[in-house]
Amino acid sequence: MLLHYFDNKKKGPVVFFIHGTASANGVWEAQYKLFSKLPYRLIGVDLRGHGNTRNPGGICTLEDHLTDLTETIDHLKLKKPIVIIGHSFGALLATKYAERYPKKVSKLGLVSLPARVPRLLCLYYKWLLGKPIKFFKKKMDLVMKLPILKRYKFAIASDLNILRQIWRESLYWDLITKLPKVTCPIHFSVGKFDYIALRSLIEKLHKHIPNSTLKVFERAAHSCMEEQPHEFNQWVLSVVGVQNYQQDAV
Repeated sequence: MLLHYFDNKKKGPVVFFIHGTASANGVWEAQYKLFSKLPYRLIGVDLRGHGNTRNPGGICTLEDHLTDLTETIDHLKLKKPIVIIGHSFGALLATKYAERYPKKVSKLGLVSLPARVPRLLCLYYKWLLGKPIKFFKKKMDLVMKLPILKRYKFAIASDLNILRQIWRESLYWDLITKLPKVTCPIHFSVGKFDYIALRSLIEKLHKHIPNSTLKVFERAAHSCMEEQPHEFNQWVLSVVGVQNYQQDAV
């Protein structure tokens, strides 16, 4: 399935962005602005049931999301290995893609990778994806007008069936017991107060995966790009390999 995607259509090296669950491509707006004066081709997708990509119905597994991603990248006919920046579920997809197609990925920037989702949090999301989210969906017009972070608006607008299916699969995610087999450099980042991608688990991954780096955002939780945008932009620049670039104030 071809995903809806943003493409600035520049001629430079490709930086490919993948958002997380209950989000959308628009979460990377500050990063697109950051790179607007740099010679990079930026591409970002809306995953199935998120943003401008519809949910065609039926069961959608992690493998289906990976197939969507693969078909979209193949459609773009990218000739050189790409840098992938993925957040949360998008980081998991990026990891799986790099494992399967190592020659197509030059670097991974994994933001808040849910290596193993805490069981208590899984129970909370089971509750949240019931009556609470149905209530907010009925009030969607009002929610979209509220002065709240974009990620909350994206969450309410996402397809509920897709969210539930990702939640069911998240019960079995475990990148600690079985470490990712990725050959390219991995750059991890996580918020100090992340309640989904626990800092302790990301540190453990970093410790056991050669050729990896780790950035901890001291004043962020799960959405570093919104909670510490300036610092997050600096990290993205370092992942891509841009040095001595003075970004505008965020």
